[in-house]
Amino acid sequence: MSEGTIKIWFSNKGYGFIERKGQDNLFFHVTQWKESNECEPIPGTTVSFEEGPGKKGTEAKNVRLLSDNSLASAAEPRPEVQIDKKEYRFLNPYNFVRNLKQERPQGHVLGNCPPPPHDRYVGMTGHIICTVEAKTPLFISDSHEVQDDNGHKTYRFFQYEGLPSLPASSLRGMIRTVFEAVTNSCFMVFQEDDPYPLEHRESRAPNTIPARVMELNGNGARLELLDCTVNVPINVPINVLRCPMIVQGAAVRYSYPPKVFNHKNFQVFNPNLSKLPIGAHDGMRVAALVTPAKHPKKSFCAFHAVQVVPFIQHNLLKPAHNYAKVFGWLHLTGPNIENKHDERLFFRWDDTQPTPSQISQIPSSCLCDCSVPIIGEYNHHLSEYWRRMQKDVEKLGNQRWPNSTNGVPHPSTFVEEGRKLDVGDLVYVKRNPQGTVTWLRPVTMPRIPYTFPRQEFLPEHLKRCENYHALCPACRIFGWVNDKPLDDAKSVAYASRVRLSHGKLISSNGSLPDTLLAILSTPKPTTTPFYLLDPQGKPSPTVDYDTDGAQLRGRKFYRHQWRVDPEEYIGKEPIDQNRTLHGALDQGVTFRFTLDFENIAPLELGALLYALELENGLFHRLGYAKPLGFGSIKITVDSLKTINWSDRLRSLNPEAGWSTEDKTALRKMTLKEMFLKEMQTNYGAGFDNILDDLRALLGTPLDMPIHYPRPDRNHPQFEWFMGNKKRRNEGIALDLAKDDTIGLPQIDKSGNIR
Repeated sequence: MSEGTIKIWFSNKGYGFIERKGQDNLFFHVTQWKESNECEPIPGTTVSFEEGPGKKGTEAKNVRLLSDNSLASAAEPRPEVQIDKKEYRFLNPYNFVRNLKQERPQGHVLGNCPPPPHDRYVGMTGHIICTVEAKTPLFISDSHEVQDDNGHKTYRFFQYEGLPSLPASSLRGMIRTVFEAVTNSCFMVFQEDDPYPLEHRESRAPNTIPARVMELNGNGARLELLDCTVNVPINVPINVLRCPMIVQGAAVRYSYPPKVFNHKNFQVFNPNLSKLPIGAHDGMRVAALVTPAKHPKKSFCAFHAVQVVPFIQHNLLKPAHNYAKVFGWLHLTGPNIENKHDERLFFRWDDTQPTPSQISQIPSSCLCDCSVPIIGEYNHHLSEYWRRMQKDVEKLGNQRWPNSTNGVPHPSTFVEEGRKLDVGDLVYVKRNPQGTVTWLRPVTMPRIPYTFPRQEFLPEHLKRCENYHALCPACRIFGWVNDKPLDDAKSVAYASRVRLSHGKLISSNGSLPDTLLAILSTPKPTTTPFYLLDPQGKPSPTVDYDTDGAQLRGRKFYRHQWRVDPEEYIGKEPIDQNRTLHGALDQGVTFRFTLDFENIAPLELGALLYALELENGLFHRLGYAKPLGFGSIKITVDSLKTINWSDRLRSLNPEAGWSTEDKTALRKMTLKEMFLKEMQTNYGAGFDNILDDLRALLGTPLDMPIHYPRPDRNHPQFEWFMGNKKRRNEGIALDLAKDDTIGLPQIDKSGNIR
């Protein structure tokens, strides 16, 4: 058995040559290539072979890859993993390619440096012709002829000149994503938290105090604290229950009997049975009879308001043994969640008169100040509710609760356009040990802000470029616009040095019938065990944006799915949360596009070629429904031509100066190898991590189902994450892409692995 390096390979002719030390190159035919069909011979890779007679003399026989080929390793089968067959495991549709922690070198073409000028030719200029083949169904939506049926939209495939086509902008974005990852470039697209950090909902209600806004002024707000767990009269025997009184607001039981909706008992909301007074509204002054009661399932007690009337009817209430009459305020958020049955009564025991107290009549111990920044954050919180639920509110119109109870749950009462904190509003107050208000919220189980914004965890060298004279490789190649322009005109923007055409249809295996997709939601960066690493760079179920030193996982990539299951991507019914695809193309469809480049250095061209072709057995993800398996494509560079301007400008022949195509395979392989070696020299093992993650995500996956976490097909996704939170330190975190070899287990909402 001999060894050598593939010198050149003519894929369109099916033969090539192997370079041997001290000997002539050896011919070999595709029939002697003993690797899989997905693994095509690539110039520069090392092979083993036998020598034998052929039609034109000695030829290479039984040609195989050696295991140390960096560019061929992705084509090798993933290791077989031993998994307990009784335990269902699945792969998450996305993972992350890790960032390089090292800063880019200064003054280096693969680091930070000024871009070349556009008014002269100082680098390589030419064009690349590429073929795109879809390995799974493919869909890219067109902005034309969108059909809307009561919120459910139907999109057609993007068309150019009357035929399905790949838009240049989509191709460009896909290629730039890989280019950024492999060149340690900045994050051109990064969603910063402005002006406040992300919010999250804790698994337990935080310790808050009910309050009422008494006044607003230039310094903030003055709040009346309505804590019913302090100053409790002696004649209210809460101690007999021998459990702590930790809920500061009384529960108005049976506000929505028999609950808003109950799947288990098939109960529906019956407003006629509500214990709320007629005309009840948020902020209403009321009188009530309250009694302490132990929670039926948990070891604490709370006050229950068993009868509530408008404050002018307080004489109707007759205190009795264990029942006390109080005055307070109804805080009604409405039938906003399934199984809701209670609302809240805010009161304090020393508020003993039917009419509301003036601020001068309230004890100083029951008053606190709230700063202007805290009010601003609260108003932003309310505006985010409106942003998320605006469509639902507008769809309901005047049929929203309390005008109608059809279709409950409904958005909360405080979800209104332009809603801001106002005098008379009822809120929950969080204070630190020094008594300073840290945040306000309208509900007991609120979404509260993390300590750090996401950009806090993004290394400086990966933040968007701001200096024209020190642009990252991606900004110099694909263009750059300064978000913070300086006086220097050059600092405003830099035009791209690559231009892509639309991908034109070459061949097709036909279209899929109109396809109703399963529901696809927006990214959930608050799923911190999936989006963050701990300060040591390891997956952790407890890491979040409160963790000092936490790390962003990297750049998000959707996993290649070589086997697409219609049971996973077909939706159940057309609603406003899913889409119907018209003209989605079946796998096997091919397109061709051209990429023109100018003034590119050889290392930059090598990086661009790598971002285009990737490696054997790796596939780009393009278009819509990538989490469901759509959009795996393979790009092949068919032609790479450069122009010699000295020769071109001396001749009228339109082909003068252009290089020939017979050495395309060798040239692109050499350029890619130069780029990879330079990156490994600059970054070492860190760059190897990037390649390992790309191979794990864009190569052939393990033989496991691929879908988002869920307890099972019949239960919603959020229950998996509810259960995972309950597992606390034993929770499940997403593995690093290259280590994700056993997948995730199914977890029910109680935290049990199924």
